[in-house]
Parts: sequence; C-alpha cells; structure tokens
Amino acid sequence: MIRKPEKKELVVLVAFIVFLILVTIPVYKDKKGCEIARPGYKCASAKDVMIENCEYWAKYNCNTSADASLPQVVWYIKNLCEIANKLHGYGYECSNLKIACNQVAGREICPLES
Repeated sequence: MIRKPEKKELVVLVAFIVFLILVTIPVYKDKKGCEIARPGYKCASAKDVMIENCEYWAKYNCNTSADASLPQVVWYIKNLCEIANKLHGYGYECSNLKIACNQVAGREICPLES
C-alpha cells in the first residue's frame, strides 16, 4: 500500500522541482542574436563560423576529396551560407561554395578552376 507523503517530503520535492527549473533556464533561454551555438553555450555569427570552415577547407586547396572530413565541412559551409544570406542578406553565392568562401573571407582562399 502506498503511504501518503508527509508535508516535509512535499516541500523538499517542490524545492527540488523549482531548483531544476532555475538551473535549466539558461540552457533553454532565447539567446537574442545567437545564430550558431558553440560549445560552452557560446554564440557566434554564421559569417564567423563560415570563415572558420572555409579556411579549414582552403588548407586542402578546397578539394573535397582530399580528406574524409571535408564533405561534412562543405555541407556545413553550404548551410552556414544559406543562414547568413537569410538573416543578413549578404548575397553569398551558395550554389558555388568556392566563390562563397572567397566572398566571405574577402580574399581568394579557394582557387577557381578556369
């Protein structure tokens, strides 16, 4: 048979629930202007993260087949490009990521084939 909880136990349970709510608020709270979530609950702009990924891709001469990780990086760059265009209207050329990387970096980091 289930016993009825004592008043002290109910108070502890309610206090625990309130504590859990207060601890989780920072995790789920709207981070105004947070475009890309980073580790440690940090925020970054899509443009900054796109530059980081484009520079990583450029280390391999923007050749996606040069390393097994690069298809994922290219996929991420494409999504970041679309986010940056949608939120800020930058006008990056998301259909050609080499051009988009050159645009976001402000210099030629990905060679364009002729």
